[in-house]
Amino acid sequence: MSDSGADVSGAISREALAGRLPVQGSNRLYNGFGSLLAACVAIGAASFNYLFGASIAYIGNTSIGIAGYLIGLIVGLAPVYLASGMICFRHGVDPVDAAKSSMGTRGSSLLLALILITTLGWSFVLIAMTGQAAGRLQQILFNPGGEIDNGFVATVSVLMLALVWALLRKGPAMIALLTRYTSPAILIIACIVLYLITRDVSLTTLLQTNVDAKLAYATDPLLQLAYGVEFGASNALTSVPFFGGIARLIHKRKHLITPSLLGAGLIGAGFTSAVGALAAVVTGSTEPAEWVIKTAGNGVGTVIVSILLLANLGTLISFFYFAGVSVQQVRFFARMRWDMIILVLLLPGLVVAFNTQWLIAHVMNWLAYNSAIFAGIAAVLLTDFLLLRRQVLLPTHLFVKSEEGAYWFWGGVNWVAMATIALGAAVYLMLFDPLTLAVGPTFRYVGATMPTLAVCVLAYYLAMRLVIATSYKGGYRNVRQLTLKKVTVGL
Repeated sequence: MSDSGADVSGAISREALAGRLPVQGSNRLYNGFGSLLAACVAIGAASFNYLFGASIAYIGNTSIGIAGYLIGLIVGLAPVYLASGMICFRHGVDPVDAAKSSMGTRGSSLLLALILITTLGWSFVLIAMTGQAAGRLQQILFNPGGEIDNGFVATVSVLMLALVWALLRKGPAMIALLTRYTSPAILIIACIVLYLITRDVSLTTLLQTNVDAKLAYATDPLLQLAYGVEFGASNALTSVPFFGGIARLIHKRKHLITPSLLGAGLIGAGFTSAVGALAAVVTGSTEPAEWVIKTAGNGVGTVIVSILLLANLGTLISFFYFAGVSVQQVRFFARMRWDMIILVLLLPGLVVAFNTQWLIAHVMNWLAYNSAIFAGIAAVLLTDFLLLRRQVLLPTHLFVKSEEGAYWFWGGVNWVAMATIALGAAVYLMLFDPLTLAVGPTFRYVGATMPTLAVCVLAYYLAMRLVIATSYKGGYRNVRQLTLKKVTVGL
């Protein structure tokens, strides 16, 4: 009888973690600091951070670029935690459900679209990079001076897709298990690479070594610092879906900030990007496989690259988990088994496997604009929950799909939030174009992310105060009555 009860309890736990149902404290995945830190490192320390590191190097001053990037990460992650983390942690809900209180029952579909674009986009970029790195390794070892074997690249990419499905199909508990090993492996490799590139040149000397001034984005130290801060802050803003998705799995409130700030921020993205910047300066290459082989030699380099490629699995299953939970907002996916949801999400990867170079060249450019949209979303989420609602929410109403719900606003959409998000994108792009790196006249003093957040917070707060003062929309003024009201809940 006890075994049967345990099986039922385990099934309920897996269903809650893999679905949109609020995750209660007893079912939450991360009870300890260490396991959560490892998961956050996996999110922050993906291989594409080495490409970000190359961008930091080309700012023009290596030490200023790295310092600015770390500052930007810290400054940018704070509003992300407040915006997407607090509601998800407190009520155990998915980021899309959490956003319904500010964006509206239907308006939250915008965040759903962005979560899928971000998680799947970066996942497929990472798979493409894995395939390309494996192809570069095979070319260096067996066909020096020749072309990369695209068939080999495609085979490795497909194998990565198959491994992700095999690992994640049984449920998200695999994230905690796998990242316990992949996260240390990522950091050990980064430390080894740092040692290799500083064998002949001291770290102090290397930090003072810069790319050719003709190739630098800027020569003004203040503008170089602004670029570094902006790169870090914009990277942090795109973690809104990732942190919201993991916050609902955290058991203790005291673990809400520190493991994520250290893991996804300083240790994960910060350290690996800094190593990438230094490696780019030393080798003149932006490809991890190429500069690892250059600094370590064929034998040791092959082992390092192989482990680095496998370590990407921890990041990949985390990203696909977040996408798999969020996509269940769509009824078609909500009716599927978990393993089939993951399979459907992975299917576009088969196209990616045979077009890896095109994907890296084009999709990464498109994803660069995500920060322009997420700046406004973060401002709306944190202003609504902290300043307007004062952290009082009606969790039942997050699952009401009709005008009975508190968060129906105007036809299911909070148009004030939509206008604020559009305003944020316009302001951000006026200050900084993340693709061309063109900047406005004030960028060198304030960057783009922080002033955009400030403008959006102020605009949304003032506009919503007017709405609250003149109507009962959004459930701000009549919380007690709505708490007692019986509503029809649906998933």
